[in-house]
Amino acid sequence: MTAIERSVDDATAAMVEAVAREAGDEDGVPPLGEQPMRSLRSDDGQGVRHLLIRGDGGGVVGYAQLAGEGGDATAEMVVAPRERRRGVGSELVRAVLELEPAAAVWAHGDLPAARALAASAGLVRTRELLKMRRRATDGPALPATSPAEGIETGTLAEAVSEGGARWPGMDARKEFLRVNNAAFSWHPEQGGWSRELLDQRLAVEWVDPAGIFLAVDTAGPAPRLAGFHWTKTVTEPGSPVEGEVYVVGVDPADQGRGLGGMLTSLGVAHLEGPRGAESVVLYVEGDNTAALKTYERLGFTVEHRDVTYTSG
Repeated sequence: MTAIERSVDDATAAMVEAVAREAGDEDGVPPLGEQPMRSLRSDDGQGVRHLLIRGDGGGVVGYAQLAGEGGDATAEMVVAPRERRRGVGSELVRAVLELEPAAAVWAHGDLPAARALAASAGLVRTRELLKMRRRATDGPALPATSPAEGIETGTLAEAVSEGGARWPGMDARKEFLRVNNAAFSWHPEQGGWSRELLDQRLAVEWVDPAGIFLAVDTAGPAPRLAGFHWTKTVTEPGSPVEGEVYVVGVDPADQGRGLGGMLTSLGVAHLEGPRGAESVVLYVEGDNTAALKTYERLGFTVEHRDVTYTSG
């Protein structure tokens, strides 16, 4: 049984998607994140590598996706439930680390089987990403969203540069990119974006510019973006509407003005109100103490943990 690096055609992508669905149903948590699932059919310029293990009948029984190089490399993987405890996961880990010895391997849900696989491969836990949830029916009342002095709030759709009527003289996407890259300069996935990547992400089908909230500083000679909250709504047939605090970013120069909590409240109110979300989820780094306190005050509680493992 050997993991082979190869390109992925539509038929193979469909097999991987089916395995990911089976594993998600079995474990109660999707094994692959949103970006790896999207990169199965379009790598968005990320240059990902695909590792496949096929069973005796030719079907995919194990899959790993490797993105980045050196210390920036990350991997996500899935094993078909019926093929577990047969060495498929161990072979995927071996193949990933052979290509990128410093890769961080994601384990969604921090499941016992993933912890055991990491231990057997001599990997150490290096990062924790928390999934938190707030339920509209029993969450505390959201605080008032009065902005700080000199700050106006609105949405990306309202900006002149996006076809709206507000904040003439401000290129909203240029400012969005500036704030995002400043706020997430340390972040392996959210930081270092290009304008091309931002345009691609904003063009995804589910994105609603009217659900991307902006805090604009209008006190200076020209409007300047101070922070944003990009919301997301997930609707599945037969399931309750779920909202997501997709990204909240504040310009480091504007920290301490209460913008993070205000923008989060504004977006959650939108998700629970006009969008009809029964619950709202978010993801936050486990060591981001300030953000955790903000989210806990708004009624978010930890639902599960995603972790990364490296060779140490």
